[in-house]
Amino acid sequence: MRESMIYATYDQFLKRDRLLPKHELLVIMPSCILVLLIFCGCAAAEPARFDGHKVLQIVPHTTTELENVLALHDLYNLDVWRHPRKHNYSMDVYVEPEKLQPVLTALKDIGADVKIWIDDLQKLIDAERQPSRRRTHVPSQTQRNASLFDHFRFNRFADIKKYLNDVVTLTQSMSTVNASLVKIGDTYLSNEILLLKISRGDGRARPSIFIDGGIHAREWIAPATVLYFIRELVNGGVDDYASQLLDKFDWYLAPVLNPDGYEYSHTNYRLWRKNRVDNGRNCHGTDLNRNFGHNWNPAIGGSTNVCSDVYSGKSAFSEAESRAVESFILNNNKDMIAYLTYHSYGEMWLYPWGYTSALPVDWQDLDSAAKTATSALSELYGTQYLVGSSTNVLYSAAGGSDDWAKGDAGVKYSYTIELRDTGAHGFVLPEDQIRPNGEESWRALRVLALSLSTTRH
Repeated sequence: MRESMIYATYDQFLKRDRLLPKHELLVIMPSCILVLLIFCGCAAAEPARFDGHKVLQIVPHTTTELENVLALHDLYNLDVWRHPRKHNYSMDVYVEPEKLQPVLTALKDIGADVKIWIDDLQKLIDAERQPSRRRTHVPSQTQRNASLFDHFRFNRFADIKKYLNDVVTLTQSMSTVNASLVKIGDTYLSNEILLLKISRGDGRARPSIFIDGGIHAREWIAPATVLYFIRELVNGGVDDYASQLLDKFDWYLAPVLNPDGYEYSHTNYRLWRKNRVDNGRNCHGTDLNRNFGHNWNPAIGGSTNVCSDVYSGKSAFSEAESRAVESFILNNNKDMIAYLTYHSYGEMWLYPWGYTSALPVDWQDLDSAAKTATSALSELYGTQYLVGSSTNVLYSAAGGSDDWAKGDAGVKYSYTIELRDTGAHGFVLPEDQIRPNGEESWRALRVLALSLSTTRH
C-alpha cells in the first residue's frame, strides 16, 4: 500500500474520530510507518487533507425524492452542509471521494438533479489560508494599540484571547468606553470561554444585547464578524454610530463559544463542527446548537449517536459551553433586549422556533425588526438575506441557543444569523470576504439596535 493511501485512510478515521485499534493498524500499515505514526506523531502533525473531496448541489423534485435523498445521509454518513426547506429547493452535501460514485448512482436512481458544486475542497482550503491580495487597509487606532491585531484574517484562539485582553487595557485610558473581560466557563480541554462587556462605564445600567459566534467550530467567519463588532464599538469606526449604541445599550460579546472545536478545525480537521468532549467509543464532540434546553429533543434535527455531527449530548445543557451561556444570561437577562448568535452559511436572518413550524406569538415583531436589519444590510453590497423562522426557512432542529434565549430566558428579539455565502465556498470562506461581510453585518446590527431602542417592549 502506498504511503499516500495510508495517510488518506488515517485522515478518514480522523474525520470520524474512530481510529483503528493498533492490532488492526498492523494489518494495513508497514511497521516502519506505524512506528513513525506512534512515536513521531507524524499523522497528527499535519491537518487532514481534502484533495478531490467534493460538495454536491442536489435538487429533489418531489417529497418522495427529498425523503429518499435524506435517507442517503444515514446510509453513507454524509455531511449535509445546507438542508432543503422542501422539495424543489437545493441542498449542499459534502462527499468524500470513496463515496462519490455510490452516492451519484443512488441519486440517479432517485431521480433528483445533481451537479458538482465544489469540485476540489482542498483548493478552497489552500486559498483560504493564503493572505488576501485584496486586503488593503489602514490599521485603526484599536489595531495599533491592541497589538496590531488583524481583523481581516482568520485568527487563532490564542491571538483572539490576547486581543480581548488588549482591548480591556486600551479602554482603561479612554473616558467614553469601558471594556471588561469575563470568563464565563471552562471547556472540556480547559480553554476559557470568554465574554467581553463593552459599555460607557459610567455606572448607569442600560438595556443589553448579547452576541456570540463560533458555536460551530468550522464557521470561521462568525468569530471574525463578532470581533469586527468589537472593533467598531471600541474604536468608533468612520461614523458616530458606536457612540449612539453605547449611549443606549450595554454590550456582551463572546467571539468564540467553542474554542476547543475552533482550534481543532485549525490544527487537525478543517470541517470539524462540534466541541471536543470525549464521548467514548473513540468519538468526540457534541453539537452545541443541539444542546440548549428549550424543548430539547435529539429526534428533531439532532442525534443520540455520539459519533454524529449533530449529536445532541447526553441531556440538555450537558456541555460546559452551553451551561456557561445559560448561567451568564440567566444572571444578566434583566432588560436584555436581544440575543444574536452568528453562524454560517446561507445569508439568512432566522428567529424561533427551530423545533416546530409554529411561530412565536410575537413573531411579527421579530420579523419586522429582522427585515429592517436585512434591508439596511443589502444597501451596502446588495447582499440579500432571507428572513423567517428557523424551521420554515431552514430546517427543524431542537436545542438551538436562540430558541432557549427566547423561550426560557425571556429575551424577546432572539436571532440566528447565517452569514456569507450561499454555497460557492460554503464554510471555507476566503479571507477577502471578512471585510465586506463585517461591514454589512455591522450596518445591520446598528440599524437593528437603534430601531429596538425606540420600541416599547
